[in-house]
Amino acid sequence: MKSKISILFLIMALSLFLCQSCTTSEDAGQYTLTVTVASGVSGTPVTGTYSYNENELVTYNYSLQSGYENLVVTLDGIAVAANGTINMISNHTLNVTAEEIFNVAGNWTGTFSGSGTDTFIECTFTGGLYSGTVSGNIDVISGTGHGTYSITGDSIQFGLAYAPGTVYFDGTIESDNHMSGTWTAQPGSASGDWELER
Repeated sequence: MKSKISILFLIMALSLFLCQSCTTSEDAGQYTLTVTVASGVSGTPVTGTYSYNENELVTYNYSLQSGYENLVVTLDGIAVAANGTINMISNHTLNVTAEEIFNVAGNWTGTFSGSGTDTFIECTFTGGLYSGTVSGNIDVISGTGHGTYSITGDSIQFGLAYAPGTVYFDGTIESDNHMSGTWTAQPGSASGDWELER
């Protein structure tokens, strides 16, 4: 009788051990970390999709390259520090962005368009990375205009004041040597497009 009980106990213990091993194996899952890193950023991990074991700790670290600003790191859409550790208990998405700093100082030439007609425009920007003064000449407007400019990210706004009004420019800096956008004139309701190259 004792022999049967011992065998039965051994079978039960073995079954319990096998069941626990089976459960542990199933519960030890893997999770995915999807990383997107924009231009102007150095660090790891780089752009890609990675698989990690459950509870594995993943270290990340990012910094700005020269000529860029506004480093933003988000984990699952929520802003986090530029360096830290992720505990892989679920799938995660890490996104890293930065804005290029454009220095527009210098001479630019291009087109000033209204009512389907292109005319010549030239501008000289003097100042810093974010704001300064601008002077320019548009062929269809006599004299030279003066104003100020401001830059936020890749957007630029500036004005050229002529008697008796001002031409306002709003646009985007596409690269170090190209920008374009739309203009409006006040007083009046004239408007059109502009494009400058350096």
